[in-house]
Amino acid sequence: MRKLYSIPAGLLFGILFALLLPAGAPYVAWLGQIFLAVLKLLILPLILVSIYASLAGGTDLRQIGGRALGYYLLTSTVAASLGTLIGLSFAQGLPAGLLDLPPVEPSGAAFSLERLIDNLIPSNFFASLAAGNILHIVFVAVIAALASRRLAADQRTTLLDGAQALDALLMQILRGVLALAPVGILALVYTSLAGMEWAGIFELRSFVWAVGLAALLHALVFLPALYRARAGRPLWSFVAACRAPLLTALSTASSSATYPISKQALEVHGISERVTSFTLPLGATLNMDGSALYQSILLIFMSQLAGADLSIWQALFIVLLTMASSAGTAGIPGGGIAMMAFMLDLLGLPQTYLALYLVVDRFFDYPITAINVWGDLVVAAIVDREVRDSSLNGQD
Repeated sequence: MRKLYSIPAGLLFGILFALLLPAGAPYVAWLGQIFLAVLKLLILPLILVSIYASLAGGTDLRQIGGRALGYYLLTSTVAASLGTLIGLSFAQGLPAGLLDLPPVEPSGAAFSLERLIDNLIPSNFFASLAAGNILHIVFVAVIAALASRRLAADQRTTLLDGAQALDALLMQILRGVLALAPVGILALVYTSLAGMEWAGIFELRSFVWAVGLAALLHALVFLPALYRARAGRPLWSFVAACRAPLLTALSTASSSATYPISKQALEVHGISERVTSFTLPLGATLNMDGSALYQSILLIFMSQLAGADLSIWQALFIVLLTMASSAGTAGIPGGGIAMMAFMLDLLGLPQTYLALYLVVDRFFDYPITAINVWGDLVVAAIVDREVRDSSLNGQD
């Protein structure tokens, strides 16, 4: 774990180099690409074997999965509501047509029920692996684990032992990768910040303040309060244990790539592997606290710039629909743009406003991803505490 203490140093030096020597970023970009590629390489096999080993070993899917989904729904709903209220407050008085936005063609198909089903249930397992569709992998792992419970005892034991051994192997590889984490994160942060277009972002200062306030309230007030109320453990020790996944999410802007580090950090902190193995993969695809508050504010500001009146109930409805349909864009290149195009159509706004999304998303993608991961970590800790308490009560 000593290497994890160096991750903040990598983040800090990445920021300093971006500010002082921005021209040198292209020369170290390959280091960040290698680090991120190896992390992504571990994601799918680790999710597959860890979920299988957890469920095949006797984990109660309803006890863990039901609790996790309930908390994910709660935190995402609070985030969406908070973003809507703050967005409506900060967007007041913003003049319509403030920005000269060029037209942008949305990439990918619009949201539909058929597309949602395709992204939840795989038809070709190897294609799902190649596409990196985490929801497909979760589905296959759950089905395989439940089916294995009906096998003969010796066959079930053989499969379970193999999955546990492979899980241990992947975690050993992860420990080696984390030894290089400070260098990889330095390169990622250096490259990202050196090429950032700051002028376009701060043209809408009120939008930046709105997202910043909503993010701080959700990440520093609501989620810590929920953790203290439901997990009943010291907050600061948990935050310290989670610093590596949070900084990795902040550096990579990828909830999926952060999964292996989140899993290791929580288990070192004492969270059960059967909880992390199931809640974290679900959270990486379904729990989008940061995205919910960010997209709600973005849609409200787009409406204001277009001169359209948007009531709080209309805004909340659109945001909740975005939350519910987020699974329909999992693993699809340009899926975020396609979903935003769908929402613009629903609001009757021109596709021209996709340009605003492209301008601000590159900057906000990093902190918003960190909030998404923070929500996953908090829920995993709460579910672990409740499952332990439930088991103790059952024994009594």
